Amino acid sequence: VDDAQEEVRELLEGERDKLDSLAEALLTEETLDEADAYRAAGIERIPAPV
Repeated sequence: VDDAQEEVRELLEGERDKLDSLAEALLTEETLDEADAYRAAGIERIPAPV
């Protein structure tokens, strides 16, 4: 459990800028659809294979 907690902490710290951008967009817009959430976080969405 301790290893998993540390792994998650490192992941979140490494993606902090994206999380902050997403949080800021949510505070402004209150709700976001999937495309807007990806855009706010600065993540290019790769469509799932059909």
